[in-house]
Amino acid sequence: MTADTAGTPPPAAATQGTLPLQTCLAWGLGTVAVAALFNSVNVLLLRYVVDYAGISAVLAGGLIAASKLYDAVIDPLIGAASDRTRSSMGRRRPFLLAGSVLLAVAALMLFNVPGGGGALSIGFLVLSLIVYATGYASFSVPYMAMPAEMTSSLHERSRLISFRVSAVAVASLLAVFIGPQIMTFAGGGRAGHTALSVFLAVVVLAAGFACFRGTRDAPFHYQPAVKATWAEKARSLAGNKPFVVLLVVKLLQLMALAVTQAAMPFLFQRVLKLGDARMGIYFLIFYGVMICVQPIWVRLARMRGKRLIYMAGTLLYGAIYVSWYFVSADEPLVAVYGRAVALGAMGGAVLLFGQSLLPDTMEWDYRRTGMRREGMLSAVYTLIEKLAYALGAALTGIILGKTGYIQNAAHGVQPASAIEAIYWLASFIPFGFLVLSIVALCFYDLDESKFAQAENGQGAA
Repeated sequence: MTADTAGTPPPAAATQGTLPLQTCLAWGLGTVAVAALFNSVNVLLLRYVVDYAGISAVLAGGLIAASKLYDAVIDPLIGAASDRTRSSMGRRRPFLLAGSVLLAVAALMLFNVPGGGGALSIGFLVLSLIVYATGYASFSVPYMAMPAEMTSSLHERSRLISFRVSAVAVASLLAVFIGPQIMTFAGGGRAGHTALSVFLAVVVLAAGFACFRGTRDAPFHYQPAVKATWAEKARSLAGNKPFVVLLVVKLLQLMALAVTQAAMPFLFQRVLKLGDARMGIYFLIFYGVMICVQPIWVRLARMRGKRLIYMAGTLLYGAIYVSWYFVSADEPLVAVYGRAVALGAMGGAVLLFGQSLLPDTMEWDYRRTGMRREGMLSAVYTLIEKLAYALGAALTGIILGKTGYIQNAAHGVQPASAIEAIYWLASFIPFGFLVLSIVALCFYDLDESKFAQAENGQGAA
């Protein structure tokens, strides 16, 4: 470890050329490590701790939400620590190793919370959430900072990020398709969730270690951090109106997604009377269609503009969710899976444009300030994502609890009020969040003409 390399820029050849395919593949695999567990937690954790650990829905949702307050503290600390690290392995890679181990431990803990719903169950869940948040931050924050060091080429960064997008889809399928199949094979219930936890731990360790080892030759460098108070940073970011609007849009849309993901296991089990295996097939179709429709949305955006297609796709996405309110136990499987096709297609638009607007706001920030601080904007964006999922899970738990949902009754009868709440959580509530996000999008005014005005010297307001 040395300190005299701080501030030394990387060789141009190392950061402007084409990155080796194996380096890109290895870095992309890192996403599998965090996203597989992330999706499993979002979809399955609330139902597990309510039905099998016996913790009330209100308390479970509240604890999951409260854990995000810890995220708000640990994320910037981990980022600062990785900036200061001096190692022959680079600033970030040692954190990948530590984060992988912590995430694997978290997987084993989260889906093996002791039953009973008492102090032991609650304490174990709290500890599990802390380990999970620490592992996630230790891996994800340094991981997302690596592309800026690995290449200085805009197009090469896009190529590198494309491997991450593909890995997100793979991780989602592992979490919500393969995972439920494993749970069913293991007999469901607590045993099924234990089998799931072992599977997730293996996936996390394999993907995390592959990322760590495969990026050993990736370029890295040290440079002094920009010194500014948190208040100064906040005021500067607040001046980027498109970025602020995008944060509001993503908060609303991801809350809608978090509510539906948390509600879907309840809907399949309590309303549709379908098992986890059928739910896994539903998500397989959902994510498969989402991947396939990407070229169509890209072409439509070029013809009609990003914002218009984004708004239209979001509205249709919400409208399809409303249809869940009218399902019943005798709903044909073809209709259930048909919704997966439609939601996957519209969800592909929501995901694509939500992410594609982020680099636009980053470029606008550079034109406003003259500073390259993509990492800071990415950190805020990531924190909003975590907050949205936490609030969505908390809202789901609160609504279920207030409507009389009976915890620790995995196969028991629920009151009509709780069943009605599940209907609303799967339909009108996410629709409401999505409509509000469309309203927020009306205030997003960053387009090609605004960039052109800035290039012509008319200023970046």
